[in-house]
Amino acid sequence: MYDASGVRLHAGRQAELLNQIVCELPPEHPLSNARPLRDSLGHTPLQGLAGAVLGCVVAFVVRNSN
Repeated sequence: MYDASGVRLHAGRQAELLNQIVCELPPEHPLSNARPLRDSLGHTPLQGLAGAVLGCVVAFVVRNSN
């Protein structure tokens, strides 16, 4: 959860900014044709919390289904 909502989320935000910078480059610049970076890498803290709750609910249902 730390990786998904922390490290990867911030790496995705950096990728968004880098993509904006590359889009503003003049057409003759060598990087103006570069493939855009993926910017949807991580999860928001709310998504991480929802995944944790869902995991607990699924574990509870599976454990009590016997």
